[in-house]
Amino acid sequence: MAKDRASRRARLRRQTAEAANAAGNKRDSNRAFAQEYAYVLKDLRRVFVLAASMFVLLIVLNVVLL
Repeated sequence: MAKDRASRRARLRRQTAEAANAAGNKRDSNRAFAQEYAYVLKDLRRVFVLAASMFVLLIVLNVVLL
């Protein structure tokens, strides 16, 4: 019975260590992904600002010209 508990605890420790290692690898890959594609976010922000400003310009022109 004590042997079963010890093996169960050892198995749980091993699973916990493996899960922590997998989570660490996932965080590292997410960080690398974010650094690698940071320029995409900058481009998307630029496109969004440009689209929003054109939309506002269209509204202003509609009000002024009508």
